[in-house]
Amino acid sequence: MTERDRRRSERYPTASIPVQLSDINAELIDLSLTGAAIIHRSPVKSGLPYTLIFPSHGGFYVPCQVLRSVVQVNRGESAPEYVFRSAIQFSPIPAEQQTMFNEFLQIQMDKLNQRRAEVERQNATAAAEP
Repeated sequence: MTERDRRRSERYPTASIPVQLSDINAELIDLSLTGAAIIHRSPVKSGLPYTLIFPSHGGFYVPCQVLRSVVQVNRGESAPEYVFRSAIQFSPIPAEQQTMFNEFLQIQMDKLNQRRAEVERQNATAAAEP
């Protein structure tokens, strides 16, 4: 069984969205109803509870657990940059946060679908040109 088969929800790539994993600054890179992937510069421990904070979207908090965290090397122009990519599983979301979280997820899915439609239109236009 592959990792994708084990996932309970489809993951949606996001634009780089600033978040915090407890007190660690991070970037959200994908999101689903049950979890997320983030990139950050400080190490975290798998299996521990954390809180994923969305400061730019009303400051809502989602309790979570880090499933795994791996070092990733981004090769830049000057020197390689080492970052961590972590897989997050959401714990039960408090009822007062659920509506805001669902709205946030819907906004991200809508943005992704708009980008897909734009690419399809551009490809159709390019294919129709002589």
